[in-house]
Amino acid sequence: MPAAQYERSPRSDRPLAVDHAGRDLPDGPEEPGDPGRGARPVQAGPAGTRPSTHQGWTGIDLLALLGGLSGRRARQPGQPRWSRRAVAILAVIVAVLGSAIVLRGYLPADPRLLVYGDSLIVESQEPFRQAALDAGAHAIELRAWSGTAPCDWVNDVPGQIRDFRPTVAVIAFSGNLPACMAGRDLLTGYRQDVTTMVDQLVSAGVQVRLVEEPARKVDTVDASGRTALGRLWATIARETPNTRVVRADLAVTAAGRFVPSLPCDPGEPCGPDGQIIVRAPDGVHFCPHPVVPAGICSVYSSGARRYGAAVARGALD
Repeated sequence: MPAAQYERSPRSDRPLAVDHAGRDLPDGPEEPGDPGRGARPVQAGPAGTRPSTHQGWTGIDLLALLGGLSGRRARQPGQPRWSRRAVAILAVIVAVLGSAIVLRGYLPADPRLLVYGDSLIVESQEPFRQAALDAGAHAIELRAWSGTAPCDWVNDVPGQIRDFRPTVAVIAFSGNLPACMAGRDLLTGYRQDVTTMVDQLVSAGVQVRLVEEPARKVDTVDASGRTALGRLWATIARETPNTRVVRADLAVTAAGRFVPSLPCDPGEPCGPDGQIIVRAPDGVHFCPHPVVPAGICSVYSSGARRYGAAVARGALD
């Protein structure tokens, strides 16, 4: 991949990842013994106490407590007597809290987002970043460049796993055919490269989100509003654990079908017909007045805002 494509967007040098408070985070691997980006050292307390970072009882703690209460050991002098009813009530509480702990476990407490994409991500990077930070993202690494495809980034994944340590990875490509796709069928090549990326990420414990691209003006879609690429993402997600599809395409289409404009959202600059442009004149991008190569729009872009926010929501749901 050309060195220039290492940059996140054509508008700036490679910015540092930021945490949810807006602080710059170091880029690259930590020194030996470093507790990690943004990590707080655990303060040791008196013997038998929990570290100062303890946020409450875990499911294991509660189950152990329940087991102790319901055991048949003799009660020691001075210990309170626990009735069968009290133990039963506590069992219900443990079951409810345990289920909450399991649900929370699907998404890390401080998500670190690794994003791979092409011009649609470049265009929508600012609303995506803001929506992701608002939703609780701890750090964001954007690896996007106009005109690229998965083959441009497949060899970048191992280094990002090692250095950035993502917890969630977003893969969002719309069908470009750069030099690394020469002589390859689009769907076959994309399947091979994306499957390789996904397998590497999932093996490292990363949750993967495959973003369905919005249909282009020339695309045909099926009854569910999916393009051929969208169907490919669904197939890969079905076959791979910890991988799912984000239908961000629905934010800028009519049930998956291309439309140049949509009804205005509250607060948007609206035309007399109540519509606002969401797709560029080329039938592919978002900006009403496109720049070449595709980058940040110089005017308000409803399509970029809607798409970026939809990708962020889908990544962090």
